[in-house]
Amino acid sequence: MPPAVDDLVSRTAAALAGEMEGLADHLVARMLHEIPELDGDPALVDLLRTSVADNIRVAMTRFSSGERRAEPPETALAYARGLAQAGVPVSALLRAYRLGQAECQQLMIEAFARDTDDPAAIVAATVEFSAATFAYIDGLSEQVVQAHAAERRRWLQSRAAARSAEVATVLAGDALEVGQAERMLGYELGRTHLGLVGWGDTDLLERDVRRVATDLGCLREPLVVPSDAGGVWAWLPLPRGGADPRSVTMSAAGVRLAVGNPGAGLAGFRSTHRQALAARAVALAADEVARTAVTTYADAGLVALLRTDLADLAAWVQGVLGDLAIDDEPHARLRETVRVLLAHQGSHTAAAAELSLHRNTVLYRLRRAEEARGRPLDEGRLDVEVALLACHLLGRRVLC
Repeated sequence: MPPAVDDLVSRTAAALAGEMEGLADHLVARMLHEIPELDGDPALVDLLRTSVADNIRVAMTRFSSGERRAEPPETALAYARGLAQAGVPVSALLRAYRLGQAECQQLMIEAFARDTDDPAAIVAATVEFSAATFAYIDGLSEQVVQAHAAERRRWLQSRAAARSAEVATVLAGDALEVGQAERMLGYELGRTHLGLVGWGDTDLLERDVRRVATDLGCLREPLVVPSDAGGVWAWLPLPRGGADPRSVTMSAAGVRLAVGNPGAGLAGFRSTHRQALAARAVALAADEVARTAVTTYADAGLVALLRTDLADLAAWVQGVLGDLAIDDEPHARLRETVRVLLAHQGSHTAAAAELSLHRNTVLYRLRRAEEARGRPLDEGRLDVEVALLACHLLGRRVLC
């Protein structure tokens, strides 16, 4: 670049140094108007004003001295970190830099035209200044994005850890009053809650939990915290009329959920969580074939209460079912048919409809199941129902 052009850029930047305060105020006003995410916390707005002024000062000082490379001022990084803590996306910050770059370029082009009437010099100086400002903003953007991302991770981790500790205190603190617990959690406890325990990808889980809350008609935000097991614990504030836990579904692949029964008040907040943990224990004990995306305490509660020792439970199941507990496909069909039949209070017609079978097929399988068991299914019917439920939920872990 010819020295005359460098001199024009440096001379113009130096001449405009006295106007920088007014330019900073103008830029901040425009940023707040065009980027609503930035117009929130007064302390952050003040930090934005300082950051803009410092960025302009650093850039113009470098240009007036002929230096084209510059490190961002600390206030720019501090502002990026402040936005991260406030949950403002980094895209809003990058847009602010683009606005600032466009305004400064326009101002400099107008100043070049006042300084000289040589069109070639104006064009060359504009190209030079544009390249320099692009390099400055490009380098600055990379650093503020890194500062924003690092601070967001640190902030979320510290907030999540604090929230998890608060939840643990509420779950364990029998002496806590409802008001104390609510203030601690920022969550209303005087309603009916549905407890969830999820495991798998935490980000996917959090999105799915919030989707479940919407599907169930929750009018308030769920309470979601990370768990020690690398998943999430959640409580959904149910609408009036409650919700059926069995209606909960997961849409994301690779994540699983255990669901308690609805519980009211602080006691219900604790009990539904305990039930979700118990349902999770059943889900984790299941073999790969029996695993499902969602396990509810409404279905698994009895097995959860019995599952103090898996070997003892398996021995009991096999003793109740006899050869009906054999681990193969024909006996699996017999077990499922009998389980559905008993769930319909022995109605062959209803069981046939659910299983999409002919009624005579249900009758045939019933006879085969009794032969495999070695005695009528009505003998110890409650034990048979519980044993079949254990087979359904745990699979080959309790089969022979």
